Amino acid sequence: MSMCSPNEQEVRHRIARIRDLPTLSGSLQRLVEIIHDEVSSPEELESLIRYDQALSARILRVANSTYYGMRGSVPTLSKAMIVIGYEQVKSLCLCALLMDMYSNPTSIDARERERLWKHSFATARVASEMARSRPWVSPEKAYILAFFHDLGRVAMAFCLQDHYQAIRQLSRNGRTPLWSAELQYGLTHTVVGKWLAARWSLPEVFQLVMEFHHFPEKSPAFKAEVKLVALANTLVNSREDPDLLEDESTSRYRKDLFIPDNEWDAGRERLGVIWAEVEQLWTLLR
Repeated sequence: MSMCSPNEQEVRHRIARIRDLPTLSGSLQRLVEIIHDEVSSPEELESLIRYDQALSARILRVANSTYYGMRGSVPTLSKAMIVIGYEQVKSLCLCALLMDMYSNPTSIDARERERLWKHSFATARVASEMARSRPWVSPEKAYILAFFHDLGRVAMAFCLQDHYQAIRQLSRNGRTPLWSAELQYGLTHTVVGKWLAARWSLPEVFQLVMEFHHFPEKSPAFKAEVKLVALANTLVNSREDPDLLEDESTSRYRKDLFIPDNEWDAGRERLGVIWAEVEQLWTLLR
């Protein structure tokens, strides 16, 4: 490799200079507050959406799509929120606003941008379904946690392009997963995610999911949530790497979360349907 791996001081400096971060003081910051406020109301969320015309148009487009079977019969934002559901609207807004934050077409090519976001959508969807049988986490919370899990990689792709491309090349040359190439290179999306989450003052559980989803046993707290996201990530990645399903750590995390074979197999069989949903959402939100 012609490029040397960065040291921690260099990366920390570059993360601190990411220009997109201040947008969290606006719509996205308020949305995060609404998500974590247990007594927040649909009216508060609707008010936030109305303030952002582009976001309003996206939510109406989703509500009027064949995805929800309405086919153009939802004229108002209030009705759109009823059709889609309050919790799902929060998730859709989060996805849309984060996609807008990292949308610079000159940073990475369109195909790579699409791949990164679709992975986040799919992992979030799988985590949400797994949470339905876990009383200690709601499907909505699992969805949002999982959607955030790889945001460090998204930030690398858009804000640390030189290092990100070097890691991708290392992965291709060695035919190893990206996270393995990151370890070899000396810069991981989990570390970037940790710094990003801390800079945004996200709750601790988000910071730990973003930092430890490849090594949940190292998380100092919220191990169950981190393992849930790790397993959802494994299922999504198993389309390209089926051996992940037989990994010893996968079996151990399943045992820890009491996920029996029939539930795990059902999740694997649902992947095709989930990816079809992801394709639809990507078309509607991009």
